[in-house]
Amino acid sequence: MKNIVIIGAGDLGKEVVWLIEDINQQCPRYLILGFLDDDVQKQGTEVEGYRVLGTIDQLETLYQKNSFCAVIAMQDGTARRRIDQEHQNFHNWESIIHPTAVVAPRVYLGHGSILFPQVTVSIGSKLGNHGLYYINSTICNDCIFGNYVSVMSGVSVSEHVAIGDESCLAAGCTVYPHKVLGRNVRVAAGASASRDCNDHGEVGKGFFFK
Repeated sequence: MKNIVIIGAGDLGKEVVWLIEDINQQCPRYLILGFLDDDVQKQGTEVEGYRVLGTIDQLETLYQKNSFCAVIAMQDGTARRRIDQEHQNFHNWESIIHPTAVVAPRVYLGHGSILFPQVTVSIGSKLGNHGLYYINSTICNDCIFGNYVSVMSGVSVSEHVAIGDESCLAAGCTVYPHKVLGRNVRVAAGASASRDCNDHGEVGKGFFFK
């Protein structure tokens, strides 16, 4: 079994515990050592039965004492990028893939990714590092995603779509075939991205995950 530490003891961190426990029920694979989180009030407490071991800046120090893999459990792609860049000497990032997720052959999945239940990634797609793919999201064939992308519940991405780093697709939105969304693009909940969108652009009105 692999030792694993979850970075972020918030809502997503609790959900990652759920994913790991489901994986372990199918085939024991991970031993959760605990969480790292910068919230002072969480230090020394337990979240979902696992202890908050310290702050995020202690990652390398703890790794030297007891080797482990880690995953960043934060919804904000910019926060995931910041943590990744601040800890460039740590290389043991783990992808967490729920047993009900379907990943087709010849898919490239970057390290540190999180795939929730009923996620589908079709053949030939390439997904960058530290991506978040939430419940019942679908990515069609031959898509290319950058790093730190967040795809929320019920999102549908059509074939041959390109999406840049740190972009966020809010719940229930749709991206049309062959569209190009730049870096840090926000697509609102339930919106349809029917045209290309430049860096830092917004598609639709209403809820954007920030």
